[in-house]
Amino acid sequence: MPDMPSVTFVSEKLANPLTVQGEPGQRLIDVVRDQVSAGKLPMNWRCGQGTCGACLVRLLHEGQPRPVQLSGMERNVLIRIGLMAPSAAKEQPDSPELPRLACHVMLERELFVYF
Repeated sequence: MPDMPSVTFVSEKLANPLTVQGEPGQRLIDVVRDQVSAGKLPMNWRCGQGTCGACLVRLLHEGQPRPVQLSGMERNVLIRIGLMAPSAAKEQPDSPELPRLACHVMLERELFVYF
C-alpha cells in the first residue's frame, strides 16, 4: 500500500501551518474542501472544476524541480488571470514560483501548499 502523502498548508491566514493526510492520487482541492468544511482552513475555492482560478496555490515538494505538464484548462486560467504569459509552454518547470490550481494537482508525495 502506498504511503499516505501529508499536505501542509502554510499561509499568513493561519496561526500555524496545518498538516493533514491525503490519499495517493487524490486531488488537492478535495483535501482543501474537507479542511474548509471542518473550519480548519481559510482558503478560497469556488468551482473545483479548474475554470475559476480561486484555488490558486504555490507548491513545494521534494521532487522539485522537474517538468510538469499543465492541462490546457489550467494554463488558460493562469493566462486569463494574468499569472502566465500567453506564449508560455504547456510544460513548465515545477517550482514554488509556478502558480498552480489546487483542482488540477494530484497528491503523489509530501506537499507544502502556500496560499
